[in-house]
Amino acid sequence: MGKKTRRIDARCSFFFACTLITVLFISGCSHLYEGSQVRLAFKEANVFFNQGNYKASLRTYEQIIAKHPTMGDRALFEMGMIYAYPVNKQKDYHKSLECFQKLIRMFPESEYKQGSEMMIFHINNVIANDKRSTTQQTQIESLQQEIKSKGSEITTLQKMIEALEQKVFEILNVP
Repeated sequence: MGKKTRRIDARCSFFFACTLITVLFISGCSHLYEGSQVRLAFKEANVFFNQGNYKASLRTYEQIIAKHPTMGDRALFEMGMIYAYPVNKQKDYHKSLECFQKLIRMFPESEYKQGSEMMIFHINNVIANDKRSTTQQTQIESLQQEIKSKGSEITTLQKMIEALEQKVFEILNVP
C-alpha cells in the first residue's frame, strides 16, 4: 500500500505542478497578448497619423486610453502632439493644452511629463503670438483704410488747389 500512496501523491504533485504551470503560463501569456495589442494599437494610430488621417489617429488613441489606462500618458502625449501639429488643418491648441495638462495631472511620474511641460510652454507662446499677430493684422488693415481715406482727401485737396490756381490765374489774366 505504500507504493500506491506514493504513486497517488506523485500523481497529485504532478497534477498540481501542471495546473500551476498552466495558470502561470496563461496569466503570463495574457499579459504578453495585452502588450502586443497595445503595441499594435499605437502602430495603427501612427500609420493613420503618417497618412494625414488625424481624426482616425485621435480615435485610436482614445480607444487605447479606454482599454489600457496605464498607457494613457503616452496616448495623451501623442494626442496633444496631433492637436498642435502645424500640418493638421483641424489643429486645436486648446485641446492640445488639455491633453498635456491632463497627462501631468493624471500621470505625475510619467516619462512624458517633462515633454508635456515644454509643449505647454511652447503652445502658450504660439497662442500669445497668434493673438498678437491677429491684433497687428487688424491694426494694419485699419491703417490701410486710413491711408486710402487720406489718399482720397489729398486728391480732393489737389483738385481744390488746381481750381483755386485757375481762379487766381484768371483774375491776374495770366495765360
